[in-house]
Amino acid sequence: MKKFLILLMCLLASMSFSLFANDTYFYMAGGQLVPTKEGQVDIEMKEEVINIVLEKNYYEVTVDFSFYNNGAKKTLEIGFPFFCEGLGGSGTISDFRCWTNDKETSFADYPLEKKWNTNEYTDLENAFVRTIEFPAKKVTKTKITYKSTYGREAPSYSMAKYLYGTGSSWKNAIGKMTIRIKNNLQYRSINGIELPECDSIKIVDENTWEIICTNIEPKKYTDCITVILGDVFGDDGPRIIQKDSFFASRVKLSSKGLLWYTKSQLRLVRNAIYAFHGYPFKSQDLIELFEEEMADYGWYGRDYVDGKWVGKYPLDKNFSENKLSDIEKFNVKLILEEENKR
Repeated sequence: MKKFLILLMCLLASMSFSLFANDTYFYMAGGQLVPTKEGQVDIEMKEEVINIVLEKNYYEVTVDFSFYNNGAKKTLEIGFPFFCEGLGGSGTISDFRCWTNDKETSFADYPLEKKWNTNEYTDLENAFVRTIEFPAKKVTKTKITYKSTYGREAPSYSMAKYLYGTGSSWKNAIGKMTIRIKNNLQYRSINGIELPECDSIKIVDENTWEIICTNIEPKKYTDCITVILGDVFGDDGPRIIQKDSFFASRVKLSSKGLLWYTKSQLRLVRNAIYAFHGYPFKSQDLIELFEEEMADYGWYGRDYVDGKWVGKYPLDKNFSENKLSDIEKFNVKLILEEENKR
């Protein structure tokens, strides 16, 4: 079954309040789109390539679809549905654009009925709808792109989402899904990710990952790829980090646990271990981060008195590697190995 897009068939001439036969995926009722059953046309989603780029104040999504029509020529209304703002960690969508066979196409914004005919409530609000012709026995290529603000489910975490469950309207399973995630954020790392069952995950470059999934059968219309972002130093609350709670000083890490860090983020975590022991950094960016910026947020060695952070960052001009614990030495070595792989 398929993806992000939901098949819609508007009524031919006038608006109706009843469902028309079995040759439509959506019908109009009271000015709203209402989904019907899946798999009622011979059009399959053979492949989709999803690119998610994480930026500071927004994330951008670009998706390329390949459809194949096994039956007669069909002209359908294709809809891109989206969530209500703020529900389930969803943000607001902007700059939506779409193409068919490399030609940019226009679209309209339609409301979706809040209670679908499946007797299940949905948080989907509207759909961007455009008309697409699917020639018989041929491949049709489509593309969408948009920007979205990050959603939130807790003060410390932000979330990027991509709705793929609506693709279940197409015939059969989604053939192949390629997901590429690029993290351009400096201090926000991927702390968790929800995906369809996948065949492989690989690191493409220092800040990009590629996930391959095949024969995807969404369980619900609202199934999402969800990327959860947190502080690169693992702090779940206000940015007051102390050695006793810093994850890289407490437990031995693993390559799997470091998978979703960018190369630059791995460097920051590795050097944070040294910062807790007063290492006098030579790189200007590390000096600014650990000796100045982090001190303003209550970095290790300072105290909060009368509403202000006081005390000097604990630099140690006589620093020695022997100050590191066995766990910290292990983690420094492992992180450096992971950096060199990127």
